[in-house]
Amino acid sequence: MHLKRYTFFSIILIALIGILVYTQIDAKYTLDIFGIPVSLPVAVWIVLPMVLLYFASIFHMAYYSFKGYIKGKKYKKDYENIVKSLFNAILREPKLQSYKTQEFRNIGSITDRSNILLKEYNFDIKDDILRKAVQYVKDIERGEYIDIKDIKFSKDNPLYLKNLENRINEEMTYSGVILNKCNEFPEELCKKALNRFLDYGEITKIKDYSKIFDFENLYKLLEMAKDEERKLNLNTTDLIYIIQESKLKFTPKEYINLAKNIKDIFMPDERLKFFELLKNSDEKAEAGYIYTLLDLEMIEKAKDELENSEENEFLNFKAFLELKECGRNYPLDLFA
Repeated sequence: MHLKRYTFFSIILIALIGILVYTQIDAKYTLDIFGIPVSLPVAVWIVLPMVLLYFASIFHMAYYSFKGYIKGKKYKKDYENIVKSLFNAILREPKLQSYKTQEFRNIGSITDRSNILLKEYNFDIKDDILRKAVQYVKDIERGEYIDIKDIKFSKDNPLYLKNLENRINEEMTYSGVILNKCNEFPEELCKKALNRFLDYGEITKIKDYSKIFDFENLYKLLEMAKDEERKLNLNTTDLIYIIQESKLKFTPKEYINLAKNIKDIFMPDERLKFFELLKNSDEKAEAGYIYTLLDLEMIEKAKDELENSEENEFLNFKAFLELKECGRNYPLDLFA
């Protein structure tokens, strides 16, 4: 019951009873209180307990109203904390929160330690904070870079790394920022940053990240070198340095692919010198060297190399030469 309404009806009830008693009993009654005689009309003695009961009930309601207010504040604060917990869980950055009530403490003990993976994003969310978290994830997953200042991400957070990848794709030069701090990020992100850096970086800077190179980046580098507008100015010394520093595990097949890719970049003598140097440090590079000899029609030198090889080595190239000697000319790449 509202306090004003309760007070209003209480006054009316007390007044009616007082008036009713006073009109029926017009007399006084004396009561000895702690040795002091107190004489009051009977009507006053009748309504006095009612007045005391009114004030006692007011105090009772005020006490429990205050308790309810305190509890309500606890629930409100805990609701805010559980929303924070869900916000963090959606962004896969769980953090422990403090709860005042047992009910929210039970829920928070789970959400504070959880990552929430959303299966869909187009659903109604009443809370603005949670709606923002879902929108963040939605935008990041579809490839947008989002400047999130609501939360501090850990370095291994998958959404954080995906967001950085999105930024690399949107801001080409940001790849250089990632590469300069590569020790702070997973190797896979650094390789993606290098892939983007190849679009604009100078070869002198690209060489600084040789250890990050994988085959995808290596072949993209060669494609950039073929682009005359790119003006990469790649030379064989640079390429050998990158290959050796990257410690890529080349197979004979990979060396042949390498030989194919450098045909449009280097002069014939540079190609030969390139593979001569490589095969001195890795015998598997012999495959690329023989391919280059055959591609340059240096048949006699290719024969010498094949004759010095093992019987079961380079059977494809040996077959190519045998057919060529029989007057059958097939494209070299059919055998490579």
